Amino acid sequence: MTASKIRLLALAALMALMAGHTFAQTAKEPTGLWVVEYENDLFAGADRYYTSGLRLTRVGQTRTPPDWLDSLARRFPGFDDAETLPYSLSISHNIFTPADIENPEFPPDDRLYAGWLNVEFKTGTLNARGADRVRVGLGIAGPAAGGKQLQNYIHDLIDTRTPVGWEEQLENEPTILVGYDRLRRISPISTPSGRRFDASYFGGVTLGNAYTHVSGGGFMRWGSGLSADFGPPRITPAVSGSAFFRPGGKTWYFFAGAEGRAVGRDLFIEGNTFGGRDGVDPERLVGELFGGFVYSNGRFRMTYTHVWRTREFTAQARGQDYGALSLSLWW
Repeated sequence: MTASKIRLLALAALMALMAGHTFAQTAKEPTGLWVVEYENDLFAGADRYYTSGLRLTRVGQTRTPPDWLDSLARRFPGFDDAETLPYSLSISHNIFTPADIENPEFPPDDRLYAGWLNVEFKTGTLNARGADRVRVGLGIAGPAAGGKQLQNYIHDLIDTRTPVGWEEQLENEPTILVGYDRLRRISPISTPSGRRFDASYFGGVTLGNAYTHVSGGGFMRWGSGLSADFGPPRITPAVSGSAFFRPGGKTWYFFAGAEGRAVGRDLFIEGNTFGGRDGVDPERLVGELFGGFVYSNGRFRMTYTHVWRTREFTAQARGQDYGALSLSLWW
């Protein structure tokens, strides 16, 4: 295991300990759910392609999305009979790089450097059978997103190699996304060990200048407390499980699944929409395998997911894998 990977895992463990300590120290009634997600390919001992994702989400106790989001959501299937809708607000930052971040001469057949800062408004329905979600994202891609500065800071923090090619990055472009996801859970069954097993399937569509794609897939879970949530959260473009979970006693489960996407548009592969920087030719079909575990205790939940993704552009030498850590706390 490399020194940079050890430092990253130590940082992740420190985040979990701090969250647990905060939970133990507070006795007040929670007013909302806070979720911090961190995705990074250094969990896989690499540093290329989709290299970093950070997202902070707050799910409020009050079920009052803005009128415009409520009106939009009720145009989609699954929202007709809902009297009230949950509402969450997220801010995320993603970083993308070519395969070799130490090469000062940018290769013409590799993906561009890019940063993306995105704010996402989400609402949906939750019931025993599954969930329907609508999300609207507004953001900025390019130098204004601060990808160069954030990546350099993280690399200084964990004392690893410094990227040298950020002059060859995507130019500034505002982004807008509208997405709809549907998740359905198959009734769980008990196993001889006393634990439970269930399976879920999902599909979704995303439209926008950052991403346009259709997704589908599913996952299986084995363990305890399966009814507390709808699987692990994931950062766009993946179809996410639920940020929401029901607080309670100690629960845990393992999961494994797959997702496929038919890609119509990927700003971070193909380059700027109008003018700006040209990118590379995308793969129109992208697949993922993922697996990991979830542990929750009272108001606190921790999730780790490892993802294996196929090639995203035609000149890409091979797929990639990365890890995703999520910490959630009712506060």
